[in-house]
Amino acid sequence: MGRFVKNFQLPSTAVTIPSGTTAQRPAGVNGQMFYNTTTGELQTFDVSWANISQTNSGRASITKDTFSGDGSTAVFSMSVSVTDPQDVLVFVGGVFQIPTTSYTVSGTNITLGSAPVAPDGIDNDHIVTVLHGFDLVGV
Repeated sequence: MGRFVKNFQLPSTAVTIPSGTTAQRPAGVNGQMFYNTTTGELQTFDVSWANISQTNSGRASITKDTFSGDGSTAVFSMSVSVTDPQDVLVFVGGVFQIPTTSYTVSGTNITLGSAPVAPDGIDNDHIVTVLHGFDLVGV
């Protein structure tokens, strides 16, 4: 598994999503997110680009859980119950994890494919960040 960003932990206030016009939107890889300034919609790629928000939708309540790996724990208890793994965004050491391939969910439990390493004082590979509430975006 390649590393795209080292020593990165999602901030507690906001995450900036790449943005641009429809013409500037990338070809797309499953799991990418993009704010389309032409349509004013937040979009995600899963075989094709699709809106995950509506300009007249209400606010969703996005929740962030953060866990620290210890080298042996692969199951973590989230603060919110989740039924679909695609309703959460999961990052280990700042690297996006693929739903059902890298992790599964059952109620409040998230099970990672392998236990994140214990802190080594050098990087944040041990940090697990779970963002949930996206199932309510655009509802």
